[in-house]
Order: sequence, then C-alpha cells, then structure tokens
Amino acid sequence: MSLSMASFRGNVLGLLAGQLTRLALQAGYFVILARMLGATGYGAFAAAIALCALVTPFTSLGANTLMLKNVSRDATSAAREWKKALAYTVMGGLLLAAVLTLLAHLIAPPELSRLSIFQIAIAELIGLKLVELTGAVWQGLGQSRPLIVWPTLLNLIRLVAAGATFFWVGESSLELWATIYTASTLPLGLLVAMRTTSKLGYTKGGMRLRGRDVKEGLLFSVAMSSQNVYNDIDKAMLARIDSVGAAGVYSAAFRIIDMAYAPIRSISAAAYPLYFREGEGGLAAALQLTRKITAPVLIVGSLAAIGAFVTAPVAPLILGADYESAIDVIRLLAPLILLRGLTFLAADTLTGCGRQGFRTGTQIAVAVANICMNLILIPSLGIIGAVVATLFCEFLLASILWIYIYVARKRTGGDVHSKLASEQFLGGKG
Repeated sequence: MSLSMASFRGNVLGLLAGQLTRLALQAGYFVILARMLGATGYGAFAAAIALCALVTPFTSLGANTLMLKNVSRDATSAAREWKKALAYTVMGGLLLAAVLTLLAHLIAPPELSRLSIFQIAIAELIGLKLVELTGAVWQGLGQSRPLIVWPTLLNLIRLVAAGATFFWVGESSLELWATIYTASTLPLGLLVAMRTTSKLGYTKGGMRLRGRDVKEGLLFSVAMSSQNVYNDIDKAMLARIDSVGAAGVYSAAFRIIDMAYAPIRSISAAAYPLYFREGEGGLAAALQLTRKITAPVLIVGSLAAIGAFVTAPVAPLILGADYESAIDVIRLLAPLILLRGLTFLAADTLTGCGRQGFRTGTQIAVAVANICMNLILIPSLGIIGAVVATLFCEFLLASILWIYIYVARKRTGGDVHSKLASEQFLGGKG
C-alpha cells in the first residue's frame, strides 16, 4: 500500500490539533496539581506514575501493538483483534496492579501508601490503557478521530477533578488525590471500551495467542517497558535515593519537556500504522517513509527545544516557589526533545519492517545502562545526575539504531526488494 502524503498530512494536522488541545488541558491540570500537592506530594505522585509506566506494556502481552499491526493490514480482523487485546489488557492490568501493591514497600518511597499505589495503578493500567487501546484500534482502521477525542476528554475530566479539589480543599493529601484520580480515569476507560465493543461487534473465539504472537508481543512489551525505564525510572529513583522533593522538581521539568514534544508525537502517531504497511516491503521501503517525515521532525524538534530553553524562567512563576530550581533542569533537558525525535524515526523504521528484535535488545541494554548511571550519579549529583543519565542514554539509543540502519542498508545494496538479504543479515524478523 503506497503512502498518501495528503492523507498523512491530514492525520498529522488532526492529531496535532488534538495534541494542542490536550496540551492546554494538561498544562492547566499540571499547574493545579503541582500547586495542590507541592513539590513533595507531586514527587511522590510522579514516582507512582513512573512505577506504573514500567509495567504498563506487559498488561496485554503486546496484544495491543499486535492488534494495531494486524488491523492496519487487514481491517476484517478488527473485531477479533480488539476482543483479544481488550481481554488481556483488563486481566493483565488487574494482576500487575496487585503485584505493584504487594511490592510497594520495596520499590516506592515511604510517602506512598499501598492504597494510593493500588488506586493509581488501576487508573493507569486499566483506565488509561483502555482509552489508548480504543484509539489504537480505530487508528488501525484509518479513523484518527477517536485517538484525538477520547484522550482529550480524559484530560478535561482530570483538569476539572483537580480544579474542583483545589477549589474546595486547597492543598490536598496524596491519598485523597489518588482516590479522585482513579474516579476521574477508570469510568471513561470502561465507557469507551464498551462503546467500541458495541460498534465492532462480537466475534466468537480468537482469544488464544499463538506462540509466534506471544514472542512478537513480548518483544513489543519489553521494548516499550525498556523505553519507559529510561524515560521514567529516574523519577522513582530520585524519590527513593534522594528525596521526593527533588523528584517533584525533576518530574515537573520533565513534564514541561514532554509537553513541548507534543508536535513530534503527533507525527509519530500518524506515521505508526503507515510504518507497518510500508514496512511489508522491507527496510528500504520503511526508510522511504522515514525520509518523507524527517525534515518536519527535525524542524519542529529544534524549534520546540529552543522554545523550552528560552521560556524556562516562566515555570516557577506559574508552578510556585517550590519549583525555582526547575529552570536549570528544563534548560538542560531541552535537547532531549530533538534526541527523542531522532530515536522515534529510527525505532519505528525498524519496527515497521519487522526488525523489532534488534530494537528491543538495544532498548533493554540502554535501560540497564540508564539504571546503572542513575545509581552512580544520583547519590552524588542528585537531579543533575538524573539529567546526565537521561541525555546520554537517549543519545546512545538514537546513535546505535541509526548506525544499525546505515550498516544494514549498505549490506543490502539499497534495493527496495532486497528484503530476503536484509533478513539474513539482520537475523530474521524476531
């Protein structure tokens, strides 16, 4: 299936509009939450979210990504793939929420109670995941609207919940907010899941994951978890090793950088199903799509990084005096926006053409390196140590993936149809 750039641009613009709307809602929600919980409370909450992010990819054993890939290539499989992904997501979410709660005293800062962790885990591993799963199945069917509308509505509900709590209570305890957070997330996830099930229809059977599917799904899961490790583990480690106050400042700065990444995220979301379609032609075919979107990613990433650096002093004026030190952290993290853009281009190129095995292995190695660097740097450098580890590991990941692609293309002679030779060199589709 050839790429329609007009359709792609339309999807990017639609997703960008949704991202900008969510960005405005997230900004309001973030400001209220940071003020309501303070640096210490926000740091503990961010640590809980980070812990959930580490296990989120395993809720469905990769069935969600397999669903997107299969539906993108065969629309008639939507009902069967949706049913499978939905069941594994709910069951896996409940199981992992229980595991996190049981291990809370080993991995979470003491400021987090078991009840708070369980509530936040249910919200993230089931409520939020169902919203994302709904968007993914419709994205695979070529309809990007649900991918825009439902996450936007979720952010609006969270904003209203945070605003109402701050208005009526003022400074809130983390325990109270964890309960409200769950109540503002889980019902929407259940609602959109039931709505999608009704629209796609019910299909009998199809619940079993084949051995090949489990292997591929686990590769997707491990890759995403590894990515979340080097994106989020530093927040949990800061809260545990340094202080929840430091984790709060760092998490606030990281959240601002993440919001600045929104335009690139729109391009990534629009391109992801196209990578599966174009990638059927092999690495060279996937790279044709990459070449078409590289310039916009580099331009947008550079502008966003510069914007974050220049506007950093505004952060404590909005968030409060507790976040004064976030200015330097934001400026140091600004290059991460461009680095993440380069990483996504290389990583999704490999995923689209069936090279998930190398991507996963590299992400695991980088995640381990990130943990080791944080263990060494945080005790002596605190927040700056976490920043150094994050930037270095993102640069390392992007460099390895792009070098791998360059060598692979040289070995296959640049022929779009040289998929077999490429597979021999790269070790198969694993």
